Amino acid sequence: MEVSFLNRLTLRQLDVFLAVCQHRSYSKAAQQLALTQPAVSSQIRSLEEVVGQALFDYLGKQLFLTNAGELMLRAARELKQRLVHLEIELTELHGRLQGSLNIAIESSAEYLLPSLIHNFCEQHPDVDISLHVVNHQRLLERLHDNLDDLAVMTQVPDSRSLSYTPFAEHQLLVVANASHPLSQRQDISLIELLSYPALLREAGSGTRQIFESFCRQHSCLIQRHRQMGSNQAIKTALANGEHFAILPKAMVSNDIAAGRLAAIAVVGFPILRSWCTVYPKAKHLNPLTKAFHDFLHQPSTVSKPI
Repeated sequence: MEVSFLNRLTLRQLDVFLAVCQHRSYSKAAQQLALTQPAVSSQIRSLEEVVGQALFDYLGKQLFLTNAGELMLRAARELKQRLVHLEIELTELHGRLQGSLNIAIESSAEYLLPSLIHNFCEQHPDVDISLHVVNHQRLLERLHDNLDDLAVMTQVPDSRSLSYTPFAEHQLLVVANASHPLSQRQDISLIELLSYPALLREAGSGTRQIFESFCRQHSCLIQRHRQMGSNQAIKTALANGEHFAILPKAMVSNDIAAGRLAAIAVVGFPILRSWCTVYPKAKHLNPLTKAFHDFLHQPSTVSKPI
């Protein structure tokens, strides 16, 4: 009787396979795993021999999953998640939380989550949390690929595939240099604001999408703008010129209080949104993820608007 390939499959092969899938590159997977590139190639060849089918197609210099590779990717992720779940359940038998979490957040939330993660880890010192800071579009891609245990974002898509719960307020302000011509005015119209140049994030940014949606709702177009790759770069650039920007209150409140920046009193601002914990509905939260999720939603965790 032929022996099932499951008896010849190793967790090391799955780890290497998942790393190659994540990076679509043997060399980058090798760097992540502290292996040589030939060792990665050897593990993938061994896995393909076990499965009996090619897992990748090579078109030019790009790596693509075959149909068999897609099936293997789904199964490998589910298996790794189940093993993580088992590890956490076993440590719970000893009365403590232990293990690793992958948390992905929108870049605007980097002024909120690190301190909350610190507080959670102080309560559970055996927990290790990896934080991935990305823009809105990349976060949606990570959710689709099930790369993280939990995501934090605003603007959750209208989709039946995601479970989400608000846990903190998110305020967006119009800000500019303290000497900006609009800094001492009140009840400024959006049209007048847009006569000045804007500093905007890249197209995949959630903050940019919120502002563009706000402008469309008021039948206005952003005609003059400069694009920058991070909120911090935008805040630094506001030190000179007559540009304005849309930034999280949590990021700029100290600068406004110190007089380095000014909140521009545009009608309709601040824009209020909520930070939400998000994960695929089909996903079963392991005990550690659920503990962190519940921690974020405790009334005492985020005690004031962010």
